[in-house]
Amino acid sequence: MMKERLKQCKKPQGEHGLEVINDMNEHHEIISNFAMESISLDENSYVIDIGCGGGVNIEKFLNRCPCGVVDGLDYSSLSVEESTKRNKDAVDDGRCHIYEANVLDIPLDDGVYDLASAFETIYFWKDLNKAFNEVYRILKDDGRFMIACDTDGNNPNDQKWVNIFDDITVYTKDELTSVLKDVGFKKVDVFHEKKNYLLTLVAYK
Repeated sequence: MMKERLKQCKKPQGEHGLEVINDMNEHHEIISNFAMESISLDENSYVIDIGCGGGVNIEKFLNRCPCGVVDGLDYSSLSVEESTKRNKDAVDDGRCHIYEANVLDIPLDDGVYDLASAFETIYFWKDLNKAFNEVYRILKDDGRFMIACDTDGNNPNDQKWVNIFDDITVYTKDELTSVLKDVGFKKVDVFHEKKNYLLTLVAYK
């Protein structure tokens, strides 16, 4: 039962999926706050949160960019629905659009966003190089890509989660930096809280 429920983290669906979305909104608060401290944003920035889940980070970005646009993308229809509900006013005002799509094939134009974020989601991305290329494509020439993980690949408990999920991958900062630079990102800043295994990378196009 626990294994099936945890697998909902990958693609929430149905009643149990809604429970998992609510749990993730709370559980991700620590890494979300840690990551948010690593970046500055103009009030008119264009942002997209990839793997947006329940839309909590979209809400935070909207507050930080009151004159900008903050979009979300998730391949779970339930996550799209919940993100839309949570940010209804911004959606109605045209400041937020939630897309149902896979990061491996983002249905958006090149060079749109100042910042793309990925909170607690890259573990599930099947082809990291292809996914990072898609993110790179939709960023403006001076855009940034922020990756936030609550494990740095060195937590002794990582293997337990890998065994439960079967098809996830946990990455170290060096592994992520290598792929980001292979894709074309010029610089990667690393924010690492070793004590709690928190890891945030900000890559510059």
